[in-house]
Amino acid sequence: TIEKSGSMNVSGNFSNSGTVTMHSDGDEFSAMKISGSTSGTITYNRFVNVAEENEWDLIGSPVGGLSISNFVADNNGILAINGSQYAVGYYDNEIDDWTNYTTTTVASANDFDIGKGYQMGTVSGGTQILAFTGTISANDETQSVINNNAANGGNGRRWNLVANPYPTYLNANDDADNTNNFLTTNVSKIDSEFLAIYGWDADGTGYTARGHDFNSNAAVYLAPGQAFFIASDDVVGENITFSEAMQTVSPASSDDFIQGDAITAKEIYLRIYHSDVFVEDTHIKFQDNMTLGLDPGYDLGSYDQNVVISSRLIEDDQGTNFAHQQLPISSMENAVIPIVINKPAGQEFRINLHSATIPNSNIFLEDVQLGTFTNLFEEDVVISADSNLAGVGRFYIHMSSETMGNEVELRNLLNAYKKINDSYITVEGLLTQVGEVNVSLFNILGNKVLSTSFNNSLNQRVISTQGISQGIYVIELESSGSRVTKKILIK
Repeated sequence: TIEKSGSMNVSGNFSNSGTVTMHSDGDEFSAMKISGSTSGTITYNRFVNVAEENEWDLIGSPVGGLSISNFVADNNGILAINGSQYAVGYYDNEIDDWTNYTTTTVASANDFDIGKGYQMGTVSGGTQILAFTGTISANDETQSVINNNAANGGNGRRWNLVANPYPTYLNANDDADNTNNFLTTNVSKIDSEFLAIYGWDADGTGYTARGHDFNSNAAVYLAPGQAFFIASDDVVGENITFSEAMQTVSPASSDDFIQGDAITAKEIYLRIYHSDVFVEDTHIKFQDNMTLGLDPGYDLGSYDQNVVISSRLIEDDQGTNFAHQQLPISSMENAVIPIVINKPAGQEFRINLHSATIPNSNIFLEDVQLGTFTNLFEEDVVISADSNLAGVGRFYIHMSSETMGNEVELRNLLNAYKKINDSYITVEGLLTQVGEVNVSLFNILGNKVLSTSFNNSLNQRVISTQGISQGIYVIELESSGSRVTKKILIK
């Protein structure tokens, strides 16, 4: 028996003809790392959260050769059930939907696919411990992932639910191990704007992204059987890897993502409230070796791109909304950071500077439409929009009063991008302009293939790319004597 706080490191082969039982609870997980071959079975008693609203857990099997039907039978009375539906199911990112096993379908279900994640839940008031009995993998394991959002013309999702397939911890980021960690090993398989592990919080707030610089350079580990989402960058499908080299039995911290990590990094946290009810936040951090553009593993896109509040990159914005953005120290005094707020018309909300551990005490929120600058250190901003809020162009964070009212800065807040699946180019930031914006599109030979203009009555406009040949183009946005150019890929 290995207690929840215990571990075992087997330097040679592992063979069991008796009973080996491993235990866990909400924030402690026993671990067993085996260097050689394995034979025989073990039982891992894995903590799983209750199956109530917003409290389900994401779990993978830490053992192999376990049939789902046997698992359901072994955990009768502990695994939640609603009518004929068991609280264990899988996610299909092609249709963005969950399917639970039932009393009818479980008999024909196969073994758990180790390396794949499942949703699970236990009965309220019970032990919250589910038994997984099977073999231990002595090999590197792979799991197929695909960006079905791109593959299906925007009808699917990029998100794939995967899981630690071993009864031991895995190094997740470069603070756990500089080389042998999940994100570094799979960097070419994960969308660079979402290079993180997205763990379910089980508190109604959604998913927390854990990248290379989570919680002020804290090491992140994957507990035995821990499932999480990653964003694939491949439209055909490829394999991500869980390697034996990632394994560790002595993590610096124990966490199943349900319990959550306290975040203590120097940063700015902006929050949205309805009255006094917290809704969502976005995080901006300043540190050395970061850029104004994309820093994979540090700038982490929001799991839900329609999230209530997020930020955009200052340079080379491709239309992705970020939950966490990191900027260079040098930008702390002069940055103008686009903030995205998605709210329906007529719904009052409050923008709050929840925390700011930076020396500058002048953080201003600009509302372009109202022409206001509010020092968030002194007061919150309360807004009831008369139209739906979406996209970038209305709200900006100014890190210094010197950037307020600077016309050159405002003109540069124009942006244009084309996402892979879109049949159009999006132009944003029109509200920041004094008059019309002239838009021209040039091919690589310098020939103009498109010309149009937009006024500033709407913040966002789109330009159809139907009939335009595939290739690299340059888009030019011109307004009040200022010009912005950017490369656009049409395919």
